Amino acid sequence: MSEIDMGISSKDKKKKKKQSLWQSINSGLFPCKTDTVAEVVRKIVFMVALVVLLSAVAMIAAHYLQYVRLDREAVVGDDGERKTTDGHVYDLKNQTPTNQEINNLPAGTINEKYAALYNENQDFIGWLNVPGTNIDEPVVQTENNDDYLHTNFQGEYEFAGTLFADYEGKITPDGMPQNTIIYGHNMILKYMFAALHNYKVDIDFLKGSPIINFDTLYHNNRYKIISVFLTNIDEDYGEVFHYTRKVYFKNKADFYDYVLECEDRSMYSTGVDIEYGDEFLTLSTCDKDTGLDLRLVVVARKVRPNESLYIDPDQIVKKDSVKYFQAYYDIYGLQWFGRTWDIGLVKGMDEYIKENHLEDDPANYSREQTNLN
Repeated sequence: MSEIDMGISSKDKKKKKKQSLWQSINSGLFPCKTDTVAEVVRKIVFMVALVVLLSAVAMIAAHYLQYVRLDREAVVGDDGERKTTDGHVYDLKNQTPTNQEINNLPAGTINEKYAALYNENQDFIGWLNVPGTNIDEPVVQTENNDDYLHTNFQGEYEFAGTLFADYEGKITPDGMPQNTIIYGHNMILKYMFAALHNYKVDIDFLKGSPIINFDTLYHNNRYKIISVFLTNIDEDYGEVFHYTRKVYFKNKADFYDYVLECEDRSMYSTGVDIEYGDEFLTLSTCDKDTGLDLRLVVVARKVRPNESLYIDPDQIVKKDSVKYFQAYYDIYGLQWFGRTWDIGLVKGMDEYIKENHLEDDPANYSREQTNLN
C-alpha cells in the first residue's frame, strides 16, 4: 500500500529519531512534559517504591556486613564456647587493669577485674554469662532504655546493640533492684540473646544450664531459673502481662502477683522454691517464630547466701497447662485449663491465692475440649 493510500504524504512523513539508552531510561523513569497526568503519577509512585527498595537492600547489606564482622571478631572462651561479644571487648574483660584504671572505678566497686571495661565505657555495669550458651556479654545501664538498642559497647552504631539493664532498676553499691531486667536483641546469626531460644525448645538444655551468672561492679550474683515464658506486648493479641513494669514491688501482694504470673505462664516447672524478699533476674528478647511480635522471657531467682547452686534436673518438668494469650491459643488450638504447678514451692502463695480468690482448679476445665492430652 502506498503512502498516499494510507493518508500520509511524503512531505508530512518524519523520521523518528532513535533515542540513546540513557534517554530511554530517563524518559521511562522520570516525568516528561509530554506525559499524561496518569503517567506522571505512575512514574512518581515507581520512583518512591524504588527508593524504598534500594534503602532496604542497603540496610540489609549493612547489617549483613556487621554480622560478618561480629563473626570474624568473635572469640572462643576458656570453656570452648564461641562468644557473642567481639574480640576487643573480650580482651578488655580479661586483661590485667592498670592502677590508674582501678583508681578510676566508682566508689564501692569490688570487682576490680572489670576496670578496663569501665575505663572504656562508664556505662558499663556488669557482665552476664549464661553457661552452656555463647551469651558472655558486658551489660550497660543509662538513664533510658534507648541508648544501646543499636549502639555497640564502643559507642558506634551497630544494629545488634549492647545488652542493657532497665534504667528504672538502678544497680548501685547499696544493692540491686528487686527485679533486674536485661534486654537484648534476638539476632538471626545467633548473637546477643538468640541462645535464649534454646530454653524455649529444649527441656534438656534447661536441665543442663539452669544457672545464670551476673556479676556487677559491686556484687557477684548467681540465679536459678524459675520460669521461661512467651508473652505478647500488643493488646490485639489478648491479655498483656506487663512484666517490664515489675522492677520494684509495691508490697507483698505485688510480689506474689508477679510470681504467680511467671509460674502460670512458664513452659516448665523447675522445682526452685521462692519466698517473699527474693530478688530476680529477668532476661528479655523478641520472638517471632509464630509471626507475631512476642517476647521470650527467662526469669531466675537470686541464689541466697550459703544456698547450694544445685538444681535437681529431675525436678525440671514440662507443664501441659501453660497460660498464654488468645492469639497463641488461636494459632495452636491450645487452651489454659488451670494451674498445675506446685504452689507449695512459693512460701505463702497458698494463703495469697485463697485470700484473693485466685484459685484456678484444673477440675473446672474439660480437657477433652483441648488437644493438650
